[in-house]
Amino acid sequence: MKNPIRENSLISVCAHGDENMNDMWSKLLGFLKEYNMTKAGEALRNVDCSQLLREPLFWLAVIAFLGWVLWKKALRSLLVVCSLVLFVILLHYTLPPAGEDFTLQKLLPFAGGCLGLLAVNIYFLIIRNG
Repeated sequence: MKNPIRENSLISVCAHGDENMNDMWSKLLGFLKEYNMTKAGEALRNVDCSQLLREPLFWLAVIAFLGWVLWKKALRSLLVVCSLVLFVILLHYTLPPAGEDFTLQKLLPFAGGCLGLLAVNIYFLIIRNG
């Protein structure tokens, strides 16, 4: 008896080495569609950045966080928060709007940006430990 949950999971996509690349790509896209990546992208696109920058609570939180970073000299925390903000910006500009196809050409800039962020974080958080 086959397990239907495991059969459609990302693990099963990576486990079969004998399938061709197109079949694996379609399974990966099915996995991403199942978890509604388009809805997350639409939520990011609907954020009004100009309204957010005019919000006093936003600036209060930013100033409080920066004050804490300077007081505690917690530059690692600043790096993580800046990386999260850059990741959200990367999602906003690289993921296609709802209804458009999620092609390999749209995925490559996203993957490159993620690898760049990951490399910077690994370098500063692990390699330059100090």
